[in-house]
Amino acid sequence: MAVREPYINLVAGASIIGAIMSHAELIARYEKGAVDFDQALARVPADLLDRAPSPGKWTIRQIAAHLADTELVAATRMRFLAAEPGCELPGFNQDTWANTLGYAEQTPEQARALIRAVRQSTAAMLRTLPESAWAHTGNHSKRGTVTLLSEVEVYAKHAEHHAQQIREVQEKVR
Repeated sequence: MAVREPYINLVAGASIIGAIMSHAELIARYEKGAVDFDQALARVPADLLDRAPSPGKWTIRQIAAHLADTELVAATRMRFLAAEPGCELPGFNQDTWANTLGYAEQTPEQARALIRAVRQSTAAMLRTLPESAWAHTGNHSKRGTVTLLSEVEVYAKHAEHHAQQIREVQEKVR
């Protein structure tokens, strides 16, 4: 039977986060998020990509572009945490990025390809790290002290969340 490490946010005073799983299981979940998102997006007919579920809400195309950009940011943060403990990690304003970076004009195919590539590369990097790296901390400009472990957990859930969001938006705009 494999030994499992409890997943906790290693910041002082933090509580246990989620279920107990190994680093390998967390990395597998992180990778699977890209597959789940890819499958959800692939099932969206072209005529539904640009229909917002309600005024002021993002379209499926915009959600895909958001996740692609977020993957770049998250992968960079994870690398900084792994290589430079104590680093500063900038936050970003997702609505400003969506409006400024042309999310409404980006293609879902580009987003899908980028998300897959970044997740595969980052998962491969995470598998090479020593156990001690998972406890490395950095200072996130909006969330305060975070660990590499907590960032991987957050972004494993992020793709799952947006895959579900796409399924819900698709049902709502039909």
